Amino acid sequence: MATYLVRRLFVGAITLLIITVVVFGLINSAPGGPAAIMSMTTSASDRAAMGAALGLNQPLPIRYVRWLGSALQGNLGTSYDFQQPVLSVIAERLPNTALLAGAALVLAAILGVLMGIAAALVRGTWIDTLISAVATLGLSLPDFWIGTVLVIIFAVALHWLPASGMTGTSATGADSGLLAHMVLPTAVLTVIFLPNMVRFTRSSMIEVLGKDYVRTARSKGLSPPRVVTRHALRNAAIPIVSMTGLLAATLLGGSAVVESVFAWPGIGRLTVQAAINRDYPMIMGVTLFVSALVILINLLIDLFYAILDPRIRYG
Repeated sequence: MATYLVRRLFVGAITLLIITVVVFGLINSAPGGPAAIMSMTTSASDRAAMGAALGLNQPLPIRYVRWLGSALQGNLGTSYDFQQPVLSVIAERLPNTALLAGAALVLAAILGVLMGIAAALVRGTWIDTLISAVATLGLSLPDFWIGTVLVIIFAVALHWLPASGMTGTSATGADSGLLAHMVLPTAVLTVIFLPNMVRFTRSSMIEVLGKDYVRTARSKGLSPPRVVTRHALRNAAIPIVSMTGLLAATLLGGSAVVESVFAWPGIGRLTVQAAINRDYPMIMGVTLFVSALVILINLLIDLFYAILDPRIRYG
């Protein structure tokens, strides 16, 4: 196990290095720059002076090596836009994204597993067809469209929920708390990621329900709920856990559209703002942080496999 962990950590470090090289090269090769964006009304000489002050006139390899050296010491630089350390801005926004992503992941996992089990148990019936149709519909609808429709219905038309933000007042002018602001963006993220959970659970359960040990459990007179929970679901859990881990990584790093639609102050919206304003240190900081988080989640999922199935051994 120790050898496996060392090997995975080494591969993860190499992966992070490659990601940072590619992203650093791409964002610094794009036309324009933070000096031009932050000083649109100034002269060319002033913009050149600002670029020199930011170190943008140095060769690209030197700038990357300097950034990498600072990052290894825990210093991701200072945001051009916020004029604050990148790490502190990320630490401020991360709990907001984690709260939203965590709520959506729990709902998607619970509903997806229940719907997938139900579809597998009544395979070929109208219930299975209905659940599969709902899952297909969820995959077909873009997240920004779902968010806009929910805002129009529940915030603009019915005045039940706030349209955006994390705290403040609702559409009726009444005080609105955190939970009220979470409902719409959480619902959108849940709808987006629910279909994958349903499909993976359904296919895994159908495969396991046809195994001999499940037939044996049924022949012994065990109740259907016991057969499903103690025998079928446990053995079908590995693909489900894999999808849950993939969704967790996607939710934390890919919720930019939903956070932008609902003006949710999280990592996703921060990334969009940094890209628009050419905030190079913030883009690199978020990229490094999210990439490391995804690698860590994948490692934890692999280790969890050994808990679910004792036959799995890493060496």
